[in-house]
Order: sequence, then structure tokens, then C-alpha cells
Amino acid sequence: MTFPMASLRDDVALLARGLPKPGFVRDNRVDEDPDFVVLADSVQQALEDAGLHEGTRPSDLGLVVTHESPGLAPHVQGFFRWGRLAKAWWRSAAKFSPADFLYEQQSGSVYRMHSFLYVHYLSALFGLHGFTLYNNNACASGIFSLQVAADRIRSGATGTVVVVGGDVPEDGTKYRWFRDLNLYSPSGCCDPFQAGRDGMVLGSGAAALVLEDFERAQAAGRRIYAEWLGAGFASDGWKVTFPDVVGRPYASAIATALRTAGVTARDLDLIVPHGVGAGLYDRYEASCLADSFGNGGDPWPPMMVLKRALGHTLGGCALVETVAAILAARRGLVPEIARCERPDPSLPIATPRPGPLPPQMLLLKCTNGFAGQNGAMVLRAVAS
Repeated sequence: MTFPMASLRDDVALLARGLPKPGFVRDNRVDEDPDFVVLADSVQQALEDAGLHEGTRPSDLGLVVTHESPGLAPHVQGFFRWGRLAKAWWRSAAKFSPADFLYEQQSGSVYRMHSFLYVHYLSALFGLHGFTLYNNNACASGIFSLQVAADRIRSGATGTVVVVGGDVPEDGTKYRWFRDLNLYSPSGCCDPFQAGRDGMVLGSGAAALVLEDFERAQAAGRRIYAEWLGAGFASDGWKVTFPDVVGRPYASAIATALRTAGVTARDLDLIVPHGVGAGLYDRYEASCLADSFGNGGDPWPPMMVLKRALGHTLGGCALVETVAAILAARRGLVPEIARCERPDPSLPIATPRPGPLPPQMLLLKCTNGFAGQNGAMVLRAVAS
């Protein structure tokens, strides 16, 4: 099966060879799962960038992992490896019992779909022995995960937490699901908030962030990219694939994020919306943003619509897009491919303010995921 998608993915086999403890990787066959490999590679990069090298990592180093469907890709692909299945059937003592043969072939891959195994494998690979959690709040997972990490640090329960999320949806199952819901772009082009938008396009990638107390990070000489200020959350509790356009809990999550961060909409320098590129969903999101930023009148902050460039990385999208936004702040501009300068005039989005991004910009990242998982957070970029 082939289908249009954006991709950040490097060669998975190459990334797998760069992981530590090759004996552990081989014995546990984690190199056969592309989703795990990109998560592990992201954790490795984040630890190195933070100066948390092996042998110097604190004993309470925590880990929060988010991914929508661990182990799904190798499990699904196992059904289509006809040559391997034929050889296994010929050698199997259960060849004349379809149920037993199916269990024999799939029991391992089904077990590996347990989410706690991602936490276990990452902890073992990188020596992470503190607080651990696997979190799945659909597309908003990254914001929920960062809030958990921030809470652990602010309470003094954990000193440092690695938060990682991503998705490599290349086995076709998720594409078929979105296509059957008429949400996948027939043109293969994701154009959020534009008049001609016709749906989403999947992306492939992962990101990891290291969170630590600000003063502790400064004292340790860490490279600091941004400061967490606050977040807001709300659950629709209504439909899986349709937002609550009447109750509008997404608007409430955005307003709460601004309030807890102690900022107003006018203080913000950048909005990083969910922006999936589907008609109704973009309209709903624009309306919820307008509750805070106004429906016309004053210009809005620039909007960075990253799914135009990166596609939709599902459970990892909030983290991937947060990293991209922070890096954009360091360069002082929104990349041309991610700009939203002329949105659909029927949407309540005002013309964005012109000019470069300030080095210490305030940004809002918000996401409304399936099953009514709504999250928004405010960060302050830190000048390098």
C-alpha cells in the first residue's frame, strides 16, 4: 500500500545501529519496531544535548513516554510476510489447527503491544531509574506529558524528567482509518486554515525534551531552550471523532493555559495550533482561539501551522511541533512553509502581526485530539 505522507524519518536500521547496548537491542528485538527506534534515538539525542551522559545521570532521572499504539506496526506487518508465514506453517506442530497456529505466530507481537514495555526498554537502554509513566491522550498527549513532568519537578518529587513522543504510521492501518472517515487529504497536501483545505496528511517523526528546575539547570550549565509557564486541559466526554462544538471545552483549555501562565492573549508572540487541515476541525479550532484572541479587530500573533511541513505525527505531534517552534524562535522567524498569512476569510482568524519573532518570545501550543482530549500550554523561549 502506498499513500501520501510527510516524513521526518531517517533510515530506521541506521538509527537502530546507533543505539547503546547492542546486545540488549538484539536480544529484545526492539530494532524491529520503527516506532520504538525513533523514540529511543530522540531520547539519546536529548540526553546528550542536555549533557546527561552515561555515568553522570542522576538516580532519580524520570521518564514520560507517549505513543498512540505501541508495537502496532510490526504486529500488522507480520500478517503480510507471506514467505515467513509459509515457512513457519510448514515447521509448526500446530499447522492443522488454525487457531493454535495463529496464536503461535502472533502471541509475541501481541504481548509487545503492551505500553509498559516501551517504558521498560527505554529505562533499560538509558539507565533511567526514577519516576516513569506511559501516557496516551491522543494528539494532545505531549502537552499532558509535559504537565506531568512539570508537576513532578515543581513538587520536588523528581529532579529531572525526559519526555518523549512520536509516531511512524507507515504500515497503512492508520491511513485507512482516516481515509474511511473522509479526513485524509485526497490531494495529498495538508493546508490548515486555508480556503481550499481538503484534509490531513500523516507525518513520521519523534521528539524528546528534558525538563528540569530552571535554576538547577542554569547552575548545571545546561543548554536551556524554553521555560514552562502553565497549561490548561479539558475533556469533551462526548464523541471520539467529532469535537463538542456546543460545549467548546477546547476554548476553556486555551483560556486556562493563559490564566495559569499569568499572561494575556496580547502578550503572546506566536500561536502553534493543532491545524489538521480538515474543514470542520479547523473551523472549530479557529472559533475556540477567537474566544481568547478576538474575532477581528486587533491583529493576532503569527500562527505557525506545522502540519503543512511535517504532517500529523499523531501522539507525538505536540512535542514535535513544540520543538520546531522553539527552534524557530532561535532563528527569529516562522519558516515560510509553516506560515498562515492569508487564512480562509470565512474563519474568525485576524491578520497576524508582522515582524520577526523575539528571542524570548511567548508561545501558545494547543491541541484538540480525538476522543475530546484538549490541551494548551504556554512557554517562554530562552535566548541562546
